[in-house]
Amino acid sequence: MDILIWLEGTWIATFVRESPSILGFPTFLFAHSLGLSLAVGPCAIAAVRVLGLAPTLPLKPLGRLFPYMWIGFWLTVVSGVGLAIADASNKLVNPILLVKLVLVVVAAANMWLLDKKVFRAPEGAGAGNGKLMAGTLLVLWLAVTIAGRLIAYSRTIFEVL
Repeated sequence: MDILIWLEGTWIATFVRESPSILGFPTFLFAHSLGLSLAVGPCAIAAVRVLGLAPTLPLKPLGRLFPYMWIGFWLTVVSGVGLAIADASNKLVNPILLVKLVLVVVAAANMWLLDKKVFRAPEGAGAGNGKLMAGTLLVLWLAVTIAGRLIAYSRTIFEVL
């Protein structure tokens, strides 16, 4: 628990938590939402296409979306770390956040595999696994988003339970 208190005392945590300007918490929250949009939005488009739900959309050009997805992913990670350490003694022991973090790691690995096995693979290779990866990715990002929203209400949830 001492490390969590130490994290809350770092300059970045103090800045996020106590900055009187919009540069603190609001900016980190905006960056987190923007990053999630950049990661999940294009990922959902690519996944829907791989699943065959938009057959007129050419598959290979969608591979160009992956650098934007990764920029969004890392923006989300960096801003999420700032938000988490600002209230580390509460957030980093929250089981919902811990579930979200595991889901994010699995989703990132799945996103990397989808890019490698479907979008960077030779024509027609990996199409069977691609549908499974795409469907799994949609479910994972949905679960990450739901878990992220539930973090704000976790005290109420745990009081009911």
